[in-house]
Amino acid sequence: MKTIQLHIPDDLADKVLRMTGNAETYIIEMLRSKIGGIDSSGTLSEQYHLAAQENKSIQKEFVSTDMEGWDDEY
Repeated sequence: MKTIQLHIPDDLADKVLRMTGNAETYIIEMLRSKIGGIDSSGTLSEQYHLAAQENKSIQKEFVSTDMEGWDDEY
């Protein structure tokens, strides 16, 4: 195990200490969770591609609603 010295703002430290009695374990688990999410999400390019596909899917679901009662005049 390696030691890393970490300085965090007082308000954030207070929140962590209120949430848990063991700040070190809590921070390690948060880092593992965050890094795990990054590792599994792929490259930024892949993320943009997936987001674009999701946006198209959402747009298709709302096509009829978007056209109801709307005109081009604002």
